[in-house]
Amino acid sequence: MIIVIPDTNFLIYAIKHNINIDYELDRILNNYEVIILNCIREELEKLKTQLKGKEKFSINLLLSLIKKYKTDDYNIGKYADEIIINYAKYQKDKGNKIVVCTNDKDLKRRLIDMGIPIIVVKQKNYFELQE
Repeated sequence: MIIVIPDTNFLIYAIKHNINIDYELDRILNNYEVIILNCIREELEKLKTQLKGKEKFSINLLLSLIKKYKTDDYNIGKYADEIIINYAKYQKDKGNKIVVCTNDKDLKRRLIDMGIPIIVVKQKNYFELQE
């Protein structure tokens, strides 16, 4: 089983460009489980209060979509990116396979340097696994 951890911007970007998250993950991964870290859900909740119009609608849609995924209260770190990195390292050290979904350049570089595969959005319409 591969643990899939999406970051906030990845989720927002996928929804904004009408990418079917489940379809794309099914296309590139076989046996996986999406886990939403509590810090990601909290970031989305905070954004919901700050945005209006289409953006707020997208966040509400995303919040309802991620309810079907498991959540984890893991919170070692100050910021979401730091928590994601620590969680990925923690899971890797336990011998679990993990993939992080992100388009953040710094986060991608740090994860690749740690030997953790990533999934990115390519050409605004599909996901690509990078190892």
